[in-house]
Amino acid sequence: MEIIVKVAVNYPLYTTFDYVAKTHHKSIVIGSRVKVSFGNKDVIGIVIDKEKKTGKVESKFRLKNIKEVIDDSPVINDEILNLCQWASNYYQYPLGQIIFSTLPTQIKRGIKKDRINIYNKNDTKYFARKEIMLNHEQEKIYKNIKQKINDYSSILISGITGSGKTELYIKISDEIIKKKGQILIIVPEINLTPQTIDRFQEYIKSTIYSYHSSLTDKEKMTVWKLSSTNQLDIVIGTRSSIFLPFDNLKLIVVDEEHDSSLKQQEKFKYHARDLAIIRAKKLNIPIIIGSATPSFESIYNSIIDKSIKYKLTKRYFKTELPKIVLIDLNKDTPNNGISGYLAKSIKQQLKLKKQVILFIGRRGFSHALTCKNCKWISKCKRCISFMTYHKTQKNLKCHHCGSIEKISPNPGDCQSCDLVPLGYGTQRIEDGIKKLFPTANVSRIDSDSVTNIKKLKQFINQMKNKEIDILIGTQMIAKGHDFPNVSLVGIIDVDSGLYSTDFRGLERTAQLITQVSGRSGRKSTRGHVILQTRNPDHPLLKTLLKGGYEEFSRENLKERQASCLPPYSHISLVKSSSIHKNKSLNLLNNIRKKFSGDDRVFVFGPAESPIGRRGNVYHHQIMFGSKNRSILNNKTRQIREYIEEKKPYNVRWSIDIDPIDFY
Repeated sequence: MEIIVKVAVNYPLYTTFDYVAKTHHKSIVIGSRVKVSFGNKDVIGIVIDKEKKTGKVESKFRLKNIKEVIDDSPVINDEILNLCQWASNYYQYPLGQIIFSTLPTQIKRGIKKDRINIYNKNDTKYFARKEIMLNHEQEKIYKNIKQKINDYSSILISGITGSGKTELYIKISDEIIKKKGQILIIVPEINLTPQTIDRFQEYIKSTIYSYHSSLTDKEKMTVWKLSSTNQLDIVIGTRSSIFLPFDNLKLIVVDEEHDSSLKQQEKFKYHARDLAIIRAKKLNIPIIIGSATPSFESIYNSIIDKSIKYKLTKRYFKTELPKIVLIDLNKDTPNNGISGYLAKSIKQQLKLKKQVILFIGRRGFSHALTCKNCKWISKCKRCISFMTYHKTQKNLKCHHCGSIEKISPNPGDCQSCDLVPLGYGTQRIEDGIKKLFPTANVSRIDSDSVTNIKKLKQFINQMKNKEIDILIGTQMIAKGHDFPNVSLVGIIDVDSGLYSTDFRGLERTAQLITQVSGRSGRKSTRGHVILQTRNPDHPLLKTLLKGGYEEFSRENLKERQASCLPPYSHISLVKSSSIHKNKSLNLLNNIRKKFSGDDRVFVFGPAESPIGRRGNVYHHQIMFGSKNRSILNNKTRQIREYIEEKKPYNVRWSIDIDPIDFY
């Protein structure tokens, strides 16, 4: 008697492979690791399935024997294996690569479990210092959710910024921990994990771990091991934590669920929020998703009763929402990006010993350099995009393909170029602010200045200790941070978001304005927000200032419905790229010819990507959509199989299900 074992390997192949295990390998279990011969080398594989054969095995090819059984128990449990299989089918991505992406490095390498060391779990036992107090509105929502914590339910908590969503998460988590259950809290960015852990440890006696890409292999292995053996209570992690093998998971929370960072953009393009909903449903446990600016998908799910929506309308510390002032830059001419009104307001707040945040959507000194004489502009030689001017490094950087160039004294057509910066970046605003307020403590926070979580913690502590007067930053500062002494937020320029080619552009801009504004006046005093624009009459700004994010979302959802765009339809994006422009485009043209014609599926393209050339490579895309998710999934699978069969030479391709970026 022989056992046929189906094995998944860590290669970009959409199938599993059969191997033979002799009777002395009858201890092989599904989810365990085996060493197999694959091609001309030995690799680690994961057992997906097995079946006994009493007679001769029939096969086109001679099946190879399994070389070694590494584990006598699974390294990936049935629940996570099922989740990976669902994700493979939905996102059209190889099962083996999904499985291996969920495993710690030591497990991937085939190291036996008894030889892997982890950290002492007692290092992170926190003892509550305070009792959580909910206001009347929070208490009512808490009691409603408490009745639903034993079964699956999808719960959307939509609350204004500073309304106390985290306090609700903590109170509900405490209830779960008392029943010996485990909790997964997913946040969109690494930089949100420290403060979230701090908030939880204030109120709950529990064992809390973080989980994100900045951890060492040993730290990741520790969390992976402890979660699977029920030796921790709470994990606060980024999107990859959705695949942790909890032993007794009883609640999932996805905070700032609207944030695009929850969607992985490279290789396996999954959305952590959507996988969290699937996991909760399969486990029959509740999932809470929260945001002051919910995604249109989450709002729509509450409209069609796929989720239950609760609203928080009051700030936790009873302060009023910030006063928002719109400054027309056509009338109030900016000096280094700072209008006269904003400069005056900053001066007033500094006199009151308050802190100021200035938001700008782009790092660097300015968007580009240009010559006033010959009109030369710093355009990337390898792309169609502009190169950003970085003053401190004295160079030009392309933030799309990564090219870096030194600044030539005369890059244009004239003999003596008069170079001036075009637009504003964080460095240029920082320079301008330091000139206007030379005695103020000014700091800049962006991906150039913050390269690891340690530096980020330093910035956060400096803000909380009032060591920074004016903080200048990119989207890093818009995501859930709580700085009690900030009384003024200045949004330098929102105009680029008002005219985005992406149909989600207005949604994101509205979310960004609302989230950045929410950093102001969160505790003791009412905050102020100054929004600078050259388009003060834009409908988005009028609606947002008059009716808030909820009114804006209602109006914009009507437009989405009329256009049959998500969330009223589902879309998949097929991308191709090549150093040969025609090859990239021809592949998509052939796909359109073969797969269009179904009235249930609409097609846009093929077309050049918004950034059509990056690093001397041409990029194209075609979009398929349908109101029926399963029809679209089937069509996308057929397209993927067609591309695999054709094996287009010199063309790279990918499929993005439910894309959120179209660059």
